[in-house]
Amino acid sequence: MSSRTRALRVAGVGTGVALGAVGAAIGVERAVVRSLRHRSDPDAGRLGSLVFDEARRLPSHDGGSIYTVSRGSGPTFVFSHGVTIDSRVWVKQFAALPDAGVRVVAFDHRGHGESVLGQSGHSIENLAFDVQSVLEGLDLSDVVLVGHSMGGVAAQAFAIDHPDVARERVRGLVLLSTFARTPLAVARPFRGITERMAGWVDVAALMRRPNLGTALARIGFGREPVASHVELARQMFAACSTETVQDAIVPLMGLDLVDQLDRIDRPTLVIGGTADVLAPPAESRQLARHIRGARLELIKRAGHHIMLERAEEFDELLLAFSRELRARALGADGDRSRAGSSAAGE
Repeated sequence: MSSRTRALRVAGVGTGVALGAVGAAIGVERAVVRSLRHRSDPDAGRLGSLVFDEARRLPSHDGGSIYTVSRGSGPTFVFSHGVTIDSRVWVKQFAALPDAGVRVVAFDHRGHGESVLGQSGHSIENLAFDVQSVLEGLDLSDVVLVGHSMGGVAAQAFAIDHPDVARERVRGLVLLSTFARTPLAVARPFRGITERMAGWVDVAALMRRPNLGTALARIGFGREPVASHVELARQMFAACSTETVQDAIVPLMGLDLVDQLDRIDRPTLVIGGTADVLAPPAESRQLARHIRGARLELIKRAGHHIMLERAEEFDELLLAFSRELRARALGADGDRSRAGSSAAGE
């Protein structure tokens, strides 16, 4: 066989593989979209913009700004979202939880949504600083801090780096669909390659293609996704700037907080989905194992976006945790009062 013939054959095989891959991708896109369209969707037409009572823009520590929204009154939940999305992911909590007598507060992380990136860019340290800026800028206390994915990393880093502020202002942590270590943190030779690859791919552009974006956004959901939830995720991804997609992900690639988790001294509830492929159940178990006194709740068949796909179950877990924390505080106050009375009577 001549070299020219071999070259043509190799080229033919390569072209066939490439065409096959494209065809498979198109097939997957169509199959995902078709499956979603045939599934009942009780939230169709109901997941618009967040409904809120107040919006504020707070200065970050390095010259940027952090956009916050709040609704309701009573015990306060502060919601911290994941990478490349924004506060709209909490739309169902903003709709339902104020009716249960609580206040909900959400903020867009730096470079995401309506918030503006500060001079020092993206880092795990800055995620922690921004949580502090929100709590102090809104003068919040006794809050339950709820962090999802990257937002859960922000909550961990805040509790580790700023323990005094956490004790003063946070009653408890909820770590949702998140992690303390990424595989690349222990595979350093591959991190640089992956970081460069992140710079080559315009995820937002891919997400703007309806079928392909839907297929990609579907990865974040569990066994029974519905079209409105997947579409909201796709829209948030598509709205995120290319610069934020590329730069905000890089610090997470080297994340390793595991050895510092025992420094978290806030009561902690860890929630994960058994069908989450982005932050698998093993990550939730690791968090619960290393944070003192943490409790683990795994929701069967749920994926990464539990706040959307299993909102009612998630909301009840939040409310029950908040009630538990208040009961503990009342019990502790009662113990101190009784101890004081006994001392006074001696």
